Amino acid sequence: MRLVKDLEKQQVGVRMPTYLLNDIDEITKKYKVNRSEILIEAVKSYVAEIKEQVVYERLGESMQEVKLMMDGKIPTIDARSLIDELKNQEDD
Repeated sequence: MRLVKDLEKQQVGVRMPTYLLNDIDEITKKYKVNRSEILIEAVKSYVAEIKEQVVYERLGESMQEVKLMMDGKIPTIDARSLIDELKNQEDD
């Protein structure tokens, strides 16, 4: 859920190759939307993809750490200690 103030729009300038702008203009005509709507949706999609990548990267790092614990290469940590550590990271 977003705050109302975060939904306010700001004007920005974007420079892009002509061929891409032509593609966008074709879409605007076909679907009866404006350039801003197309660009907003494209950016939302891209940002969501990047955020998903970050989640999977962190998951991979966590899995590697668990493997090291299982192999006895680093000390194991109990769930309560892990939760406390994560809470402390949020506070920083």
